[in-house]
Amino acid sequence: MKKIALAALALTTAMATPATAATGDVTGTINITGSVAPKCFVLPGAGSTFGTTVNMGELAKTDGTLLDSTTLSSTFASQGSTALTAQVLCTSANPNVSVTAEPLANVAPAVTGYDNTVDYTADVTFTQVDGTTVVSDPSDNPVATTATLSSRLNGSGTNVSVATSAWTASGVLVSGDYTGKITVLISPGA
Repeated sequence: MKKIALAALALTTAMATPATAATGDVTGTINITGSVAPKCFVLPGAGSTFGTTVNMGELAKTDGTLLDSTTLSSTFASQGSTALTAQVLCTSANPNVSVTAEPLANVAPAVTGYDNTVDYTADVTFTQVDGTTVVSDPSDNPVATTATLSSRLNGSGTNVSVATSAWTASGVLVSGDYTGKITVLISPGA
């Protein structure tokens, strides 16, 4: 009986005593860190540009004055919806955007009653995770229109779309080539 009591006492003592580390154990801790820089990019391919050339064709009616704004806006849009849209993603929230519309201009001089400049408004729609924001810039204003988006750009599909409206010119348009452009800048925000 003493042997059983001694064995029970030894077992109880072993269970009550916390295990100690074996002599010579070594612990290594490897901390891992990383970061993501704020950046914006165009998909597919993670490029930094998107765009196309839109050929508006004949700008004037038979009397030499500018076609109506609705026709010109439709002509711009008909150049291919995929060419006027993009998918842009940013690693940071609340990207900053700016839109600059430059008028279609002809280098030929215009005298009284004639015009060598066609103005319009660039309307860029940004689709975000919480809705859409339209940033419009009139080409007769040389300053870019800027905004800070209220949330991240939508993570899938097209989220930047370019359109035009409010086409205007005064007088008879002088003949020749007209060129202009729309610049959309998207940069990381906060």
